[in-house]
Amino acid sequence: MNHPEIHVKNWIDVANHKCAVQQLLPLGSPIGVSTVVLNKTKPTTRIAGWNGEKWYFMPSHDFDGYAYEYDPCVRELKRGRH
Repeated sequence: MNHPEIHVKNWIDVANHKCAVQQLLPLGSPIGVSTVVLNKTKPTTRIAGWNGEKWYFMPSHDFDGYAYEYDPCVRELKRGRH
């Protein structure tokens, strides 16, 4: 399913969370479209998918985890959406 064009460090709204795009997954990946970081106080990595209308978090099996502070996307997250 075609999704809006996104790039690393872009902001997207996923399930009512403002997220910074961390990594684009290969086109057609069965696990999702991209990894994103969310939660300024405890930066967390999640996988986002596109359902044709909106972004959503993919069901995960141990894919979620804390994002590293030195990650440029975590710095972007902490700076906030412009």
